[in-house]
Amino acid sequence: MARKNRPPTRSAEAPRDRREGRTYRTPSGTAWVVREPSPAPGTVLLSATGEFDVDTVGCLRAALAEARHDGPRRTVLDISQVGFGDSSFLHELVTARFAGDRFVLLGPVPRQLRQLFTMTGTLQLFTFVSDRHSPDFA
Repeated sequence: MARKNRPPTRSAEAPRDRREGRTYRTPSGTAWVVREPSPAPGTVLLSATGEFDVDTVGCLRAALAEARHDGPRRTVLDISQVGFGDSSFLHELVTARFAGDRFVLLGPVPRQLRQLFTMTGTLQLFTFVSDRHSPDFA
């Protein structure tokens, strides 16, 4: 009697999160957010790159909303590659901060964003981690 072919079993190295590696882009291509593999269990790691304003912040909004939907213990947003952020960008960060899960910004924080946080009085709202190798990250 011939054995039936069985589907291959899932490799131990397969991503635990099917959304890892997903890129959220703006139509203009000037801003994007990538969902990266996280070294810490229960953490969603997002990396934002580019210039975020009212026309481009939609990709950040979508990435953060999907992360919240997944119910992580913590969401970490790397903002070290953000060249510009306006009030709509700040609005999305504040919304994520008060959404329920622990929200952390990963730096170093670009000068323009530090000025935005300072001028608006929102710097103290956020938890900042200096880099991915910091003990505070894991």
